[in-house]
Amino acid sequence: MFWVLSAFLGGALDARGQEEWILVFTFMLAATFSILVHEFGHALAGLRLGAPRVQIMLHSLGGLARFEGAHFGRKGRILMTAAGPAASIGLAVLFYFIGQFVLVGGGEGRTYFQLVLQYFVGVVVMINIFWSIINLMPIMPLDGGQILLAALGPSRLKLSCIISFVTIGFLAVALWLSTRSFFNILVMLFLASHTWQVFKAADESR
Repeated sequence: MFWVLSAFLGGALDARGQEEWILVFTFMLAATFSILVHEFGHALAGLRLGAPRVQIMLHSLGGLARFEGAHFGRKGRILMTAAGPAASIGLAVLFYFIGQFVLVGGGEGRTYFQLVLQYFVGVVVMINIFWSIINLMPIMPLDGGQILLAALGPSRLKLSCIISFVTIGFLAVALWLSTRSFFNILVMLFLASHTWQVFKAADESR
């Protein structure tokens, strides 16, 4: 599903001809690279904080760094979770400067390879900036939601869920008004469903 969604977001449904398909695969490569750097940020921080091992998985909405046998404290969990967005933001800044100061030149004088490389750099910057903004919002199971939960503590799980619901509502309206994308609304519904499941589990465990 990760590859299917990456192809969809890269324009596979409208691709016609070899050059457009090359751009689709370039987008998929940029998305994969971006997600892996993000998850490596989580993974390296977790290993540094004492996790014995880590497994990185790709799924339909991104990636997951799973730490088996790890027991992070509140501070450690916040640091490990924040390391992913930090890696993404660092990658975006690095590639922005690469695009500005390395891949420069007249548009007509550039080769097709240079244009594809410029597209790759632009996609990496766009993905990591846009996704970091969304990912740091206090929404479960995104990193922002995990940081909120770690900061408030497990005893305030329901409060974390309520904050997540409210944030999803505002974000869904903002995304719809700015993009008119049904895909974004589906993502918001998925996040709301996940938050609801966590909320019910917290209610049942009392």
